[in-house]
Amino acid sequence: MSTTSPLSNVYYLAPPASVAEQRPRRSRGLTLHHRLLAFWWRLRLTTAEVVATVRRFGRAPVDADAAFLEQRADLILAGPRPSAGPAQIIDFVAARTRLRA
Repeated sequence: MSTTSPLSNVYYLAPPASVAEQRPRRSRGLTLHHRLLAFWWRLRLTTAEVVATVRRFGRAPVDADAAFLEQRADLILAGPRPSAGPAQIIDFVAARTRLRA
């Protein structure tokens, strides 16, 4: 065990040597596959953003949240829903006896 400073009561245990040896190595093919997959998704997202920007060029920006906020305001102005009544306590023992009968 080693301490970080003499005033601290926090101790860090060194990992056993066998843990570092048991770590599996990824094959080069798998690593290359993951890198290509990440590159492909980054390329798709970047392309989609560029296409959306080019299509929108010259037009007024569209506020996508405006429609949602208007709907939310309508829901708030509509008022609260009527309550369904008080909560019911479910009695599992009574339910089991009804099923058996």
